[in-house]
Amino acid sequence: MKISIENKKIELPYNTHFAHLAKINESLNRGVIEHYRNLGLTYVDVPEIVGITGACENIDTLFKIGNRLGLPLFFTQTGQLALEQSLQSFKGCCTIIHSGRDEEEEDARHLRQFRLTEEEADCTFAGMTRKTYDENKMYEMLLSHIQMAVQAMISQILVDNKDTLKKVYKRDIARLEYAATHDFLRISYEDAVKLLNKNGFSKVRFGDDLKSDHEAKVVALLNKKGTELPVFIMKYPKEIKFFNMKVSKTDPRVCLSADCIFPYAGEGTGASVREHDFKKLNERLLTSKMYELHMSRGGKYEDFKWYLDIVKSEISNPHAGYGIGNERVLQYVFGSDDIRPVSLFALLNMQTGDWDKKRYGQAALHGGDKKQILLTIGKAQDKAFLLPFIKKVSKNHDVTFFATENTHKYLQKYGVLTSPVYKISQIGKTPNIADLVGRRVFDLIINIPTRQKLEGLGKREFTDGTLIRKGAVDMGISLITDAEVAAMTLENLGR
Repeated sequence: MKISIENKKIELPYNTHFAHLAKINESLNRGVIEHYRNLGLTYVDVPEIVGITGACENIDTLFKIGNRLGLPLFFTQTGQLALEQSLQSFKGCCTIIHSGRDEEEEDARHLRQFRLTEEEADCTFAGMTRKTYDENKMYEMLLSHIQMAVQAMISQILVDNKDTLKKVYKRDIARLEYAATHDFLRISYEDAVKLLNKNGFSKVRFGDDLKSDHEAKVVALLNKKGTELPVFIMKYPKEIKFFNMKVSKTDPRVCLSADCIFPYAGEGTGASVREHDFKKLNERLLTSKMYELHMSRGGKYEDFKWYLDIVKSEISNPHAGYGIGNERVLQYVFGSDDIRPVSLFALLNMQTGDWDKKRYGQAALHGGDKKQILLTIGKAQDKAFLLPFIKKVSKNHDVTFFATENTHKYLQKYGVLTSPVYKISQIGKTPNIADLVGRRVFDLIINIPTRQKLEGLGKREFTDGTLIRKGAVDMGISLITDAEVAAMTLENLGR
């Protein structure tokens, strides 16, 4: 197996590249941990199975965690709020977590699993107390801490792996050395929009969430020839950022946030000064899009109450924090346009095939909280009639379809994912409907029979469909045998 970094026109054996990447990743972690120790931060392990507060912004990309108690638990995206909890005991904390995002696909910019280096530090690091607090000084401290952490990563990588990067990956070491010793570039979000408007992106407006091509253009325009410095895009509109980012007193349109944009990699760091005024924080939560979506999914205000209570108690000092995507830094260090070759997780999964879509639906066989529907539809006209209803439900990620061979092939033709199952009569082939019905895997069985009569006998044929229907009744599984009733049921599920 070969691994390619296409924009560098480099191709290496899997084992060779994996060894180089693992060592460079090790250097990154060692560099930043040593930096945090010298800075006076306390390393805190944070939980990775959490409630809704483990989301950064988009709750739709949270991995759901099945559990015996049926609790709404997720694989965390950030340890931010856990670190903020920890500031009840320390003035500054750090951690490196395994973060997850339930992406449809992994591509050149998006991973499902990655490492996130995070810090939260209070105002005493900037020589302030709650009484002498200045939000602008806090913001400057935040940008300084991000830059120092990234430079610590790059510096240790260069100490340990300079020759490998130069000789094997053709990386311009001088540009990395320059970035490790010079201030990163800065531009406000508003000025970035104006800059883009003048350079080929006339439709970008204040309030838009900048896309990857927008960010890359800003980085290219601000860097001088021969340099590849990361760029801070500062002070985004408050409506497009997380609810606890502090709104600027001098410009209430924006919050004291910053994204660090890396050459090659794009956005690698999200950061902000945190809101420490309870009333303002509470209002921001209640008016946020994330909260609106959370409530529409059955969430509660109480899900955030523990965090709000900490802020209300003033047990911790005003603070700021950030998260650095380790793989984005590695992408910058390697000079790769694609993040996948610099992810150890992505490389390991290439061999295991854990994310192969051919295994669609198999999670239900190992337990899970999704609704499982078996489709076995005899007549072609019934398949065609039910198709639009099935397609609508298929967009609901809380439902998994299983189908017998002909129904599976038909739906696959029209882009509907189903997990194929074998008929009861196909003894020895798995997964077999008889076993799945016996284990009550299915929540609903839609079995629309052909209703053909055996020639000369005047009675119904004893078919697999008969066995499926009998099994459903015996096991108390909901069963639909009429196409119009099935359509009405699917219509409701589609809503």
